[in-house]
Amino acid sequence: MIINKPYILSGIKKTTPEVTTFTFKSQDGSSMDFIPGMFAMLYHKDPSTGESIGRAFSIANPPPSDSLQFFISMIHGKFTSKLDAAKIGDIYYVSGPYGQFKFDFSAQTKFLFLAGGTGLAPFFSMLESIRGKGKSADGVLIYSTKYANDIIEKDQLEKISQDTGFKLTVTVTRSQDGDGWTGEKGHVDASMILKYAPDCKERISYICGPPGFVKAVKEALISLGVNEKMIKAEMWG
Repeated sequence: MIINKPYILSGIKKTTPEVTTFTFKSQDGSSMDFIPGMFAMLYHKDPSTGESIGRAFSIANPPPSDSLQFFISMIHGKFTSKLDAAKIGDIYYVSGPYGQFKFDFSAQTKFLFLAGGTGLAPFFSMLESIRGKGKSADGVLIYSTKYANDIIEKDQLEKISQDTGFKLTVTVTRSQDGDGWTGEKGHVDASMILKYAPDCKERISYICGPPGFVKAVKEALISLGVNEKMIKAEMWG
């Protein structure tokens, strides 16, 4: 585990109207090893006051790596306001990895990934890890976004889903006239899960997203007879 190591902001990419992908590279070039699904604490230190503020973010890239990638909703809070003004080369500090939301990959195991919003991040790490091993998996990914233009890293997501054998479904909960969206619409519920993963009781389910999303999806899985021991969940506020 690393504690408060300096990382250099090396990449800023506005991925959707609300989400920016930030990449941080360790200043000393060392790599962090972690299990896909885990998170890190990212800290900003005010150079004039020494005040430190931090937030937890799921790591979106695969391990091990000397860089860490995060999908961050720019909600103009105390921490994201710092990132909003950040420039390439700025120094932040990282501690981690942390968390029990760990991906246990086995070629013989079937998976169901259920992501809401920036809760997609740990699944990116999981999928990229599978792809990096040159393997494929029997997996289903259902990803929920508010709007059609909210899909994070859409092209990359589609490519790594294809490469890993995961069947990808994106559902938009607030489709609007003229947005061109022709895919699935509505919230992830029991009927949607059955539609895309009729064998959900045989799959290990991973859920990540806002508290309301995680609670509703977990309840839907249990209502379908999924054993609670087969469900792993991570909430983000």
